[in-house]
Amino acid sequence: MNVLYLAILQIIMSILLSVVVFFISYKILLKLFGVKDQKLNNDNLALSIFFSGIIFSTGYLLSGIIPSIISAIELLKINNGDDMYVKIIKYSSLALFFGFLMASMIQFSAFVLIKTMTKYVKEVDELKRNNLAVAILLSTILISITLISKDSLVFLIELYMPQPDVVKFI
Repeated sequence: MNVLYLAILQIIMSILLSVVVFFISYKILLKLFGVKDQKLNNDNLALSIFFSGIIFSTGYLLSGIIPSIISAIELLKINNGDDMYVKIIKYSSLALFFGFLMASMIQFSAFVLIKTMTKYVKEVDELKRNNLAVAILLSTILISITLISKDSLVFLIELYMPQPDVVKFI
C-alpha cells in the first residue's frame, strides 16, 4: 500500500509543479513580449505559435526528468527512513525547478542563436505583426534544439539525484 501512496504523491506533485511551471512560463512570456492576455487570439497566430513552441519545449524537457525522479523515489523507498516523503518532495521539486531553469537557459540560447542567424529580421516585431513564417521558423529551431539537448539535461539532473552505493572490488 505504501507504493500506492508514493505513486499518488508523484502524480499530484507532477501535475501541480507542471501547472505552476507553465503558468510562470506563460506570464514571463507575456511580460517579455509586452503582450496582454486578450491579444493572444485569432488576430495574432504568430505569437500563439511561438508561445506554443516555447511551452512545448519546456514540457518536453521536463518530461525527461520525470523518469529520473521516479528512479530516485524507488531508491528512497528501498532505504525507507522516517523522512522519506520529505526527501521525495525535496528531490522532485529541486529536479523540476532546476530542469525549468535549464529549459529557460536552453530556450534563451536558442533565441540568441536565432538572432545571430537572422541578423536583418526583428523577430519580436515580426511576431507582433503576425508574421507566421517567422513564428514557424523560430518554433522549429527552438524545438529542434530542445530535442537535441534533452538527453544532456536529463544526464545533468541525474547526477544530483540519489544513487545507490556501489561496492568496488579490486
